[in-house]
Amino acid sequence: MKKFMMILMALLVLVGCGANNTDDNTLDIGVAFYPMKDILELVEADLKEAGLTLNIHEFADYQTPNNLVKDGELDANMIQHHYFLQAFNDANDAELEVIMPIYHATFALYATQYTSLDEIPQGARITLPDDATNLSRALYLLHQAGLIEVNLENATSLTLEDVISNPKNLDLTDHVPLTSLSQRYVETEMAVMYPTYARNLELVGDEQRLYVEVSDTLTEGYAISLVSNSEHKDDAKIKTLMEILNSDKVRDFLIENYDWASRPAF
Repeated sequence: MKKFMMILMALLVLVGCGANNTDDNTLDIGVAFYPMKDILELVEADLKEAGLTLNIHEFADYQTPNNLVKDGELDANMIQHHYFLQAFNDANDAELEVIMPIYHATFALYATQYTSLDEIPQGARITLPDDATNLSRALYLLHQAGLIEVNLENATSLTLEDVISNPKNLDLTDHVPLTSLSQRYVETEMAVMYPTYARNLELVGDEQRLYVEVSDTLTEGYAISLVSNSEHKDDAKIKTLMEILNSDKVRDFLIENYDWASRPAF
């Protein structure tokens, strides 16, 4: 019964998204977490003034909205960064493209018991994301922090095999889905995660952040972005959406409401 309901829900999503996708005056956009839905609601009136009807579709995962963009059931989504997109394209023979970077999420090492990196004891366990892209990002953050050293030959696809030095003999083998990080953090007391999930524990701003990712040429590629299929990237309605998003209105909204979690990428 549970399996049947999951299949039914997936079919309903497909039907709901695909109904108006060929309409040049309708935008079907997929989102998975804030602030993307908030941003779209912020500009909905501007899109309407430009003659476009906005349909926002919310998802609890990242694979489904990418598949729907790939298959033409969604015009675009706002769920991912460049490296995640690359991994999806490679695995699914897809041609999704970044249309516009929106914001940089604050990626950080959180700890309940320590206030400095020096306090981390030998053999301490740090929980990391289990998907390949964010695991790589987490390992790079720990490298930036000086807790480990990694081989940077493939800096955007790091695995535990790329760790060449681990002076504190840290246990880095505990990997869980992004959406489970905050729950596991309560148990393990250290985790690398996004503020989106830290907020589940009512952690806001720098609270319990032990180390924050440093911006460089590699981490700039982690901006959460507006993404579309390459076949439709030049559609008039996609260009209109991009122009409306690329505004002081959206930038100021991010700064005023989400500075604890992000910074604008445009």
